[in-house]
Amino acid sequence: MKYYRFNLFLFSALSSGVCGQTLVYLGSNEIKTSMMGLSLEHPSINGSTIGENVSFDLSIEANNESGVSLSLSHHPDGIGVIGGSYYEIDNRNNLDPDDDESLTFELKNVQGLAEGQSLRISAIGTRSLGNQTKQYQLSDSTDSITGSFSTSPFFISVPNQTSVTLSAIGPTTGSPVNSKFIVHRLVLSLISESNIHTPDTDSNSSTADFFKIEFQTSGKPYLSFQTVNGKSYEVQSVDELTEPINWTARATVSGSGETGIYIDDSPNQTDLPKRFYRVKSIPTPNGSLSNTTLKIEQTWAQEPNGYERTADVIVPDGQGPHPVVIMLHGNGGDSNFINSMGTKLNNAIRVAPNGYLRSWNVDNEASKAPDVAFIQELITLLRSYENVDAGKISIYGSSNGSGMTNRLLIELDGAFFQRAAGKVSQMITKMYHDGSFWYNPDGNNNYDEPIMPARGRSILMISGDADPLIPYTGGNGVGTSFMDAQESIYRLAQAMGETGAQLADEDGIVGNLNDTDTGNDFSTPFVRYSYLDGQVVHYKLIGGNHGLQVDNSSTYSTEANQIIAEFLVQ
Repeated sequence: MKYYRFNLFLFSALSSGVCGQTLVYLGSNEIKTSMMGLSLEHPSINGSTIGENVSFDLSIEANNESGVSLSLSHHPDGIGVIGGSYYEIDNRNNLDPDDDESLTFELKNVQGLAEGQSLRISAIGTRSLGNQTKQYQLSDSTDSITGSFSTSPFFISVPNQTSVTLSAIGPTTGSPVNSKFIVHRLVLSLISESNIHTPDTDSNSSTADFFKIEFQTSGKPYLSFQTVNGKSYEVQSVDELTEPINWTARATVSGSGETGIYIDDSPNQTDLPKRFYRVKSIPTPNGSLSNTTLKIEQTWAQEPNGYERTADVIVPDGQGPHPVVIMLHGNGGDSNFINSMGTKLNNAIRVAPNGYLRSWNVDNEASKAPDVAFIQELITLLRSYENVDAGKISIYGSSNGSGMTNRLLIELDGAFFQRAAGKVSQMITKMYHDGSFWYNPDGNNNYDEPIMPARGRSILMISGDADPLIPYTGGNGVGTSFMDAQESIYRLAQAMGETGAQLADEDGIVGNLNDTDTGNDFSTPFVRYSYLDGQVVHYKLIGGNHGLQVDNSSTYSTEANQIIAEFLVQ
């Protein structure tokens, strides 16, 4: 018998540290936490001591009654027990109970649990030999649950137990079967059994009392958690829980009172031996946002003494929370761009920031301002208001503003906005070349460091193929070099997960106005190119100039605005 001890620490405030695969966390007093995938390479990691903490000891025993020497060993996919040449729990002769091997997970010295909170142990595993259906049992001293599976991972749990035995159990009749089982992920969950209210939660709302982590057959982590209506939640991850812990924001989920869902669609999931997650409610200390001008102070080379950046805000009637559209004007424009859509965005909070020197710093503009940081700070400020739906923030830009939108798609973390629409500007060649996206971590426009854009966003781009300023098929214009518009959207689709080939120009879908049965209900001069079932879409306007006018008519420019507005506020 081998005996191993792990000392693990979970913290219920703004920072957490555990040993394991996955951490799920919902802000102060709205806590659901999970630790997955213990590894002997990282047996103990101490987190921050901020806030009230929950601490415990976790011991793991590997047991084999037949006397074969076993040892707990790191397995690339999770916990393994070495028995012979396999990483597994082994049942060499299912007809003889003495052959059963097991892992026992025991929690001791649990401290810091709030009233109504409890710990839960679960496990995810797969069979390791042949095509037969196997059965494995997770049990404690009084109860047991049997999980049956073939090729798919399974998830079983025994709630509220401090001692759980995972045993290999095969068929008890017929011929002896050598049952083998790998524990891919151990899940240790801290759950709330009762409603715990935060100070800013009204009496009609309750906190989430359940969350669940599963893995799709593709191996992608699938997080689901109960939300509170009107609140928003940020999903974050980190690959190493070492101090200082630098969490990456991956997504923001709107609270509806129903289950919130997040799937980590990061590429190369099989190459990630561990990843820690947390989900935290977004605090809203600033009350309700109203019509105003927001102000953010920045300093850079052109303004060494500081400069006040501004953004005009128009808020619709009603309590909200409302979706948000951040509207980026073209070169020479200003915050009056807030009215450019007429009444088409009146059900959303419209935010129109002013570019420095009436431009956005994409390449050769007059402005050299740190505009990515400006928009990031602006979104952070917007999310601090309770009538802002942080899970429904969109970016919309025209011309130079569309170029800035492309830059934000590449450079901002996934939690800051969920949708982006651009009009009459594709990516410049500095943003994508040699098979990679590029940026500069200092916020300038050198574009000299590779970067992978955040996944999960919906993207729409519209351009005219007769644009004299920004050439549709790529090339030089307005002092920089542009990609082909169709390749530009395809590369963004690839970043979102598209694995197929780029659509040929002739593969676009021509509009057929009012054809609601097929969804081609846009005018004939528009041609649509769609990827990922409509997640990433490009419209080419045949004969369209830089203002999306055709033969000096603004009919299709107006229609383009309608297409964009409907896309942004879905």
